[in-house]
Amino acid sequence: MDKNKILKAAQLAKDDEGKRNTILKSQSIIFGFYSLGLLFMLIIRLFRHEPLSDVFFLILLGSLGVEIAQVIQKHSLTSFFLIVAVFYTAWLVVIGG
Repeated sequence: MDKNKILKAAQLAKDDEGKRNTILKSQSIIFGFYSLGLLFMLIIRLFRHEPLSDVFFLILLGSLGVEIAQVIQKHSLTSFFLIVAVFYTAWLVVIGG
């Protein structure tokens, strides 16, 4: 095999890995701020003695997203329970409970 082809393939793989690391870092930052926002909303609602249904809905929805990513790799029963919990809390938010 030609050395230039091998070198070019290695450089392309390195570029792909760099792009992947950049995406993972930005996703981690987004997830961190998402979590801080949810914590802030939870604390404010607790101090005001307001219902927490919408905050729990957002937390469960985020958990469901993580679980769906894991289900793609392997089957899990947890996703079924999370789907039920998400729909139930969504219903509570809709009816104002």
